[in-house]
Amino acid sequence: MKTGGCWRSIRTFARYCLICSYLATARNHGIHPVDALAGNPVMPPKTPDQSQA
Repeated sequence: MKTGGCWRSIRTFARYCLICSYLATARNHGIHPVDALAGNPVMPPKTPDQSQA
């Protein structure tokens, strides 16, 4: 966790960044952060060019 204004390890900082990114994506798609963490993963809708891959 955060101690004295800095992160104790790179690993915990990376995890924090992943969670923040996930919540920002959910928020951008109109999903409340609590709902995004409730157990159902947020999957943004596919664009037409992504569905061909």
